Amino acid sequence: MKVKIFYGHPKDVEKAFNEWAKGKALTRNVIIHTSYSEGAIQGMQGCVVIAVYYPEGLWPEEGETK
Repeated sequence: MKVKIFYGHPKDVEKAFNEWAKGKALTRNVIIHTSYSEGAIQGMQGCVVIAVYYPEGLWPEEGETK
């Protein structure tokens, strides 16, 4: 499995996730986990995290082969 993590302020994370996910088909092997941070890390109050777990080779990154 591979994981792609997006974190930061909600609007920034939403934009980055949507750009990355565009054109990617979800399958039953994909797990998307979301979380909200109350500020465990200084300066990250009100931030969100989206972690996408997916099988190796499902969506090759640039430079990878399927």
